[in-house]
Amino acid sequence: MRLSSARRTAARAITAFAALLLSVTAPAAASAGTGHDPLVVRTAAGQVRGGVGPDGGRVFQGIPFAAPPTGELRWRPPRPVAHWSGVRDATVPASPCPQPPLTLLPDGGPVLPGDSNRTGSTSEDCLYVNVWTPPRAGGRNLPVLVWLHGGGNAYGAGSDYNGAALAARGLVVVTVNYRLGALGFLAHPALSAESSDHASGDYGLMDQQAALRWVRRDIGAFGGDRSRVALGGQSAGSADTCLHIASPTARGLFHRAIQQSGSCVSDAALAPLTLAAAQRRGRSFAASVGCADPSTASACLRAVPATELLRGDSGDASLWAANTGPRLLPLPPRKAWAVGRMSAVPVLSGSTHDEYRYFTALRVDLLGGGPLTSRTYAALIGQQYPDEAAAVLETYPASAYSSPNLAYSAVGTDRLFACPARGDSRLYSGRVPVYAYEFDDPEAPPFIPAPHTPQGAFHASELAYLFPTASLRPLTPAQQRLSVAMTGYWARFAATGNPNGPGAPAWPRYTTDRDGIQVLTPDQTAPTTTFAADHRCAFWQRHSAP
Repeated sequence: MRLSSARRTAARAITAFAALLLSVTAPAAASAGTGHDPLVVRTAAGQVRGGVGPDGGRVFQGIPFAAPPTGELRWRPPRPVAHWSGVRDATVPASPCPQPPLTLLPDGGPVLPGDSNRTGSTSEDCLYVNVWTPPRAGGRNLPVLVWLHGGGNAYGAGSDYNGAALAARGLVVVTVNYRLGALGFLAHPALSAESSDHASGDYGLMDQQAALRWVRRDIGAFGGDRSRVALGGQSAGSADTCLHIASPTARGLFHRAIQQSGSCVSDAALAPLTLAAAQRRGRSFAASVGCADPSTASACLRAVPATELLRGDSGDASLWAANTGPRLLPLPPRKAWAVGRMSAVPVLSGSTHDEYRYFTALRVDLLGGGPLTSRTYAALIGQQYPDEAAAVLETYPASAYSSPNLAYSAVGTDRLFACPARGDSRLYSGRVPVYAYEFDDPEAPPFIPAPHTPQGAFHASELAYLFPTASLRPLTPAQQRLSVAMTGYWARFAATGNPNGPGAPAWPRYTTDRDGIQVLTPDQTAPTTTFAADHRCAFWQRHSAP
């Protein structure tokens, strides 16, 4: 397949995937009458009218939780939403926060599963939540799951995820939009000078905490229990969840945490920058959009159209990371855990068995023009791990795998996902209950064509089992049973901090001496294993990050 054809094929597949994610079933119209309308809910800011999903549960979309961060509110902490009169329609998703079009990036950067946007978005009026409630009427004091989407903190939206399957297990599910890219994470000395704590950046994290405060204030009106809130996310949403565990300003806003394929504390994780490092990046970015003069930088940046800001960062998630400022993240997360200055909440944490195969398929199969050879595999490892290439190739020889593509995928899986997830479990388990998992369905429905890299249990493949629209291919009966088991585990964990329950394979609490990981697989015959059997984490413990 020629490169241009491969790109078109991948773009079509990703666009179809995004369209499927956004296709939340249009709810039925509310019936007229003089009695109480269960589709109308009064929040602190005003009333909203939702709809009914196909399973009979209520769905509320596009509920504002903060004022639009536009104009002078750009690059400021989220402000309270204005009150409204009458009943606000909540049957259509709000716009995603500004992000480039959902295409393969010119530099081969990743397009992550879960991305919502087919054509890009430039609307900064984007701070909204969506709410799903269980099908049965009259439920009160139900546990709550607040979900942070993935996408490298550069792409995605809460409306990517259909919470109906998890709501059907007795949860109130809330998905969140938050500022992305430069608008969500730009730090700059001029912006810091405007802040009472002399810091900038982390606006996306502030939005997420504002959504949690909205939950604390308003979720009771939807039947939720503000004292039983689980915060979870996948990929960047998982790393952000990890940051909130370490943030003193999030303390008390959630009571359990779910991390899926994203860390902020382990080696090679999405760890926050120092404020100084983040501001250095910010100065370079400001200069790239014509705002190099430090005396006028803040006004200049606020005058730059969102389209120009997006062109400046090109959707490159590697540009944007949280930073350790004095209020939101006074300590790096690892240090916060070391000294016990974090939220002591139970954690459900894990990864997928073949995380990096997705990225190999994008970078090698679709953008690289063909499969790796032993020679090009060695060259690629040399580029990415210049000081440790010989050791990496000795540990992951191409001859030990069915193809060099899979050898390369194993390196990325272990270094960037599997071993950081295990590292989190080891770190956390000394202070809080931890339930560790690995999702391992070798036949998970793929997102993109990958002629040279069988996808296996790739990055984000588990989402199709928790959020039922997140798949381009229907689940088989065995996979549907796994979906039922997983939504049960997640719902029980959100409710109690323990995923175990009647009829499900026992899920032991993680301990460092046993090092047991719950395997989530369609056959469900061998629910636990030792992680070292498939992943070479001891090797990475001996070697520094590239």
